[in-house]
Amino acid sequence: MAVNNSSILDYPYEDIVDDLIKECQPKSYSQITAASFITVCCFSLLGNCLLLYTLVRFEDLKRVTVLFVLNLAIFDLLFTLTLPLFATEHINQWVFGDVACKIVSGAYFVGIYGSLILVTTMTVDRFLTVVVRSPWLTRRRRLQCARAACLGSWLISGGVCLKEALTSQAMLMDQVYTCNSATSEEDNYGYYAQFALLFLLPLAIIIICYSAILHTLRSTSGRQMYRTALVVLCIVVAFFICWGPYHIIIIIMATQQDKDCEKQDRLHLAYVLCRILAYSHCCVNPVLFMLGAKSRTLLSSVLFCSPELRQAGHEAKAHDLSHSNILQHSVVERLDGCKAKEQNVTELKSF
Repeated sequence: MAVNNSSILDYPYEDIVDDLIKECQPKSYSQITAASFITVCCFSLLGNCLLLYTLVRFEDLKRVTVLFVLNLAIFDLLFTLTLPLFATEHINQWVFGDVACKIVSGAYFVGIYGSLILVTTMTVDRFLTVVVRSPWLTRRRRLQCARAACLGSWLISGGVCLKEALTSQAMLMDQVYTCNSATSEEDNYGYYAQFALLFLLPLAIIIICYSAILHTLRSTSGRQMYRTALVVLCIVVAFFICWGPYHIIIIIMATQQDKDCEKQDRLHLAYVLCRILAYSHCCVNPVLFMLGAKSRTLLSSVLFCSPELRQAGHEAKAHDLSHSNILQHSVVERLDGCKAKEQNVTELKSF
């Protein structure tokens, strides 16, 4: 009996209690996170819906930059639609089940990776247009390449997020249901591989391309080319300013070994702030689109229903030297010529 008591007392209960006492419980910041998600969602829905309407209604969708911005807005809206569900999870818990968890996780990653692929493609397109200037890359071929790039961004982002979508499920953690994927050490290596291929590699490509673009633009006087490159540069910089700190803080948290609770709490606060900054990126593209005077005119016509401004938008579109508008002008001129000939014939017959 004494042996048994001795064995029981020798069991390290005190160590377990010490571990429980020392275990860090960082602040959740759930209310702030949820309120931020809802705010970002409202602004993103308003801005991107107006942007989509403006592009479809007033712009020529056969222009490469317009096509890229259109797909970026769709990716942003797809990502935005996941925010109310994540906000509900932070306020209470995940109440939408496994199927919704898989769909939301898939849409989340499609929105992130699709936007990054398109941003990289836009930079490469600017590089080919400004620096290379190959005679092979005609307007028609450039448009075909842009359509293929948009389709590829959807396919690649969908393939990358497939594993995350399939492994995500509603899990009971600390008596609260959350939408997470079962992770292992191999999954962490997979995340690092995705981080290198889908963040660091595009970043390197963009830096190299824009270094050459800015060097070329210093010796050119093409004002329109300069403006287009500037808008694309703003889109690229905004993406990495928003998403860069988020990826960096995740890497730091994954490699952090310090058990100091105060440091862990500061690190968690930094993670919360970086996540809010990253998620707010879906509101940025409509603001950047407003940089151009023509874009401000078109969006003002949508907001204030001004027929004069709408007419100005139509005239700006009509004067665009895209392939479709050139064909349209030629057809109109031919029809006007035919009408003039018919009028002359009728006048001769009357004599």
